[in-house]
Amino acid sequence: MKKVLVLDDDEAILELLRTVLAEAGYEGFFAAALDAIPANESADLVITDLIPVKAYQRESALAWVATLRARFGRAAVFVLTAHRGAAAERDLLGANAIITKPFDVEALLARIETQLG
Repeated sequence: MKKVLVLDDDEAILELLRTVLAEAGYEGFFAAALDAIPANESADLVITDLIPVKAYQRESALAWVATLRARFGRAAVFVLTAHRGAAAERDLLGANAIITKPFDVEALLARIETQLG
């Protein structure tokens, strides 16, 4: 079973994705902050809001994605954000995908399936 880690400081998003991912057959770990995740936790995919980026700044977003890549190694990273400026970034901020909120659940699941196979 593929494991998806979700980082978002919005409890409603965490609950929605907890339900959606479970129904789709994915194992999940859900947290509002990176420090809430055990050091030995692994994932095949990380879905993250730009938690430390309150007003969109490219450098902060790049640093956040780099932090997650360093922590979770081979895991794919999807940025799920309300920051519209992030969606315009041609290099995807180093992520595998940028998905803007609000998002279509079925479209998100299709992207997850494509990424995880």
